[in-house]
Amino acid sequence: MKPIKFTYTRERMYPGFDGKTCKNCPHITYDGKDTAFLSYGMLLLSGSDVGVGSYVRKSTDGGKTFGEAVPFKGIEKEENGVRTKMGGGYLFYNKHHDKWLMFGKSISYENDKHPVLINGIAPGDPYLSFFNPETMQREPSLTPIPFPFEYVTAEPFGQHFELDNGDMMLTFYYTAQTHKQARVVSIRYALEGDHLVIVKVGEPVSVGPEHKRGVYEPSMTYLNGKYYLALRTDAVGMFAVSDDGYHFDAPRPYVWDDGAILENYNTMQRWVRHPDGLFLVYNRKGAHNDHVFRHRAPLFMTRFDEDRQCLIRDEEIVVVPELGARLGNFFVTDVSDKEAWITVGEWMQPVGCEKYGSDNSLWRTKIYFE
Repeated sequence: MKPIKFTYTRERMYPGFDGKTCKNCPHITYDGKDTAFLSYGMLLLSGSDVGVGSYVRKSTDGGKTFGEAVPFKGIEKEENGVRTKMGGGYLFYNKHHDKWLMFGKSISYENDKHPVLINGIAPGDPYLSFFNPETMQREPSLTPIPFPFEYVTAEPFGQHFELDNGDMMLTFYYTAQTHKQARVVSIRYALEGDHLVIVKVGEPVSVGPEHKRGVYEPSMTYLNGKYYLALRTDAVGMFAVSDDGYHFDAPRPYVWDDGAILENYNTMQRWVRHPDGLFLVYNRKGAHNDHVFRHRAPLFMTRFDEDRQCLIRDEEIVVVPELGARLGNFFVTDVSDKEAWITVGEWMQPVGCEKYGSDNSLWRTKIYFE
């Protein structure tokens, strides 16, 4: 395992908390030249995961600075107290086609309190929309993303990436009435005109019945001919490995180099990729953080040893500090082989977390590889 040296900086951006709504899930998409967009959602704190809008800020200097926040025009409908909107959408820049895409899924809320459930599952369809970088708005039409399996809900989620010919590798998690445990699958798509076409479908990844909700919120990366899939479960963070990106071995928990299990649970993990190695970004127990919801702060990063398939304890650093608010919904932007950005928002639930210093700021940590 080659040593990888890096430095990092943090910036705390756009503070402000009104006690009723909350900025969350910030994500930066970069075209590799001058243009970048910082997008984030807004939550209504009177309910659970109730989205009430999204905003975007534009950078014309390669992500150094961003302009004023512009609200996305809503794509939603309301009927009999049920509001259905396109949610969970994140921008993706396709270099080959020079297009800004947004992958997401529909989600319905009843009286803005909680997602509507059908037999215990919140239904949702995966959609593609196009983003206009000049108007900073999505096109008003939504194109269904073809999905090869039966589902009640299917969400494109994770660290999607582009192949040399412009095809895209997307990961989904999905549930069906025949299996209410979530499963994960990777699918290769080609962009033809204004819609996606399936090129190749992976084998679904699942876990045993002891994991009640299954595996979900995947993130996939690759290095030296191997693909690595990060997986959330209720009990423990897990990963799986593949030679082709479509067929993965059985998921297993992350362990430290001394054999102890990483105490990450019920939240996502994501990868930072360098040409010579991988790093994992995560939350965990055991950091004087019992007062934080599901121990979702601080945000850590450490080296992943691909040969031994373990985490290096002595290389763990805090990339975003803990100030009471959870930091579970974070993102990684691969800027170049020399730089990566980690973005996260201070999620202001439960009530009172601000007493530790959080104020709904957005954070960006920049990793600079030597």
